Amino acid sequence: MDSQLFEETVNEIRPQLVELCERFIVKKKIPIEAEDAVQETLFRLWQIRHRLDDYDSIPALAITIAKNVCIDILRRQHTKVIRLHQIDMEDSQQADQRVITHDTCALINQALDELPFTKRRMIEMRSEGLSLDEISNVCNTTKQSTKTMISSARRFLLEKLRKGELS
Repeated sequence: MDSQLFEETVNEIRPQLVELCERFIVKKKIPIEAEDAVQETLFRLWQIRHRLDDYDSIPALAITIAKNVCIDILRRQHTKVIRLHQIDMEDSQQADQRVITHDTCALINQALDELPFTKRRMIEMRSEGLSLDEISNVCNTTKQSTKTMISSARRFLLEKLRKGELS
């Protein structure tokens, strides 16, 4: 099909395409102009213009292409909304987690500062993976005394976390 015949054919079917795309887009509440869908349809028709003579009904082909274009637009819009929602949720969850982690660390550090030096040092060594025997040797205390002091320090920290106390 030559350019002039294509233009004449398109001018005849364009109003139908606009009406179809407007109904489809309004029905599906897609935030895009029907004219964009029509332009995309006409572009696709233009790409196959040299084969249009093989079709029995060019208007029927154009309507099918227009419906497919509207469906493609709907899918793209739906995918964008899902991705934006996921990104917002992931960002929100990550931000929430960072705030919680920051606040928890602040509480623990403040509570550690309130512990007597020996208890603080013992709990730090324990968190570094040292055994009770190793901590007892470093602090020059008995194993039982070390265990009791670490337990007491943990209870103190836990109580501070439960209360959420920050001075």
